[in-house]
Amino acid sequence: MILRDDNDVPKISMNGRQKLFILALDFVIIVELCVAMASATASPDTFTPAFMKTFFTLFIPTILAGFYGFRRLRDRPQGARG
Repeated sequence: MILRDDNDVPKISMNGRQKLFILALDFVIIVELCVAMASATASPDTFTPAFMKTFFTLFIPTILAGFYGFRRLRDRPQGARG
């Protein structure tokens, strides 16, 4: 079924630390985008490959760190150690 009822979709709950972390990641990705654009303008003939190489070299580790950090900042149950 293409159309779904929004009430059937599970809610994503985030704590305050996770929200700040996602905000920081968004800012870092915007900075990475600016750095990639600036480095790609140095060689206009090869703009697209230069942009892709620079951006994805920075972006992929950021996303991996984001997944790890987001999971680390989850609320832990009361009895859990970690």
